[in-house]
Amino acid sequence: MVVRDRRLHGGVPARHGLVIQNMDASTPMRILFNHVAHASHAGKIHTLFVLCHGYAGIDRRLRVSMDAGGMGLQLGKEGVTQENVNAWTAIKNRVSNIVVYACAAADTQPGSEYTAADGRYLMGALALCTNADVYAADKIQWYHMYHGLRRGAFNFATWEGQLLRFSHDTGAGTPVSSVPVELTDVLNGLAS
Repeated sequence: MVVRDRRLHGGVPARHGLVIQNMDASTPMRILFNHVAHASHAGKIHTLFVLCHGYAGIDRRLRVSMDAGGMGLQLGKEGVTQENVNAWTAIKNRVSNIVVYACAAADTQPGSEYTAADGRYLMGALALCTNADVYAADKIQWYHMYHGLRRGAFNFATWEGQLLRFSHDTGAGTPVSSVPVELTDVLNGLAS
């Protein structure tokens, strides 16, 4: 299953067996939770891909984004932050893995531990709330689009920075070299 926030340019082409939930700034998170609940009636969803922008740091003096984040995910109306991550208990035990393709979702800059900018804490909390392993990176992610397909298709290529797996048991993040399945493989028919 793929959930994509439309503020991220591109699209996810329809594929047999792939459930796609598009969201935007007016879509309440409960819509996503309802779709996950419906899609999981036949059994636990193996992987939920989350495609959105991460709330990243800004150097206001230079007017540029920093390679820092951890402040949450720009997903739907509410976003995903430390203040509302507990709402994800609505899909607890319905998903095995959540792969977050968003900038610096798992970033925690020195001095940001235990603050609203602690991305490792947020991704760990997401893992605990959903009882799913969560995969996210600590740097800004780059992607390309295949323009030959209607609406384009995402290709995230390699992960930037350190990719971390946040355990559904403890919420702790540990470095890993890959995710259980990449979205590009699903879109190319190499995985389901």
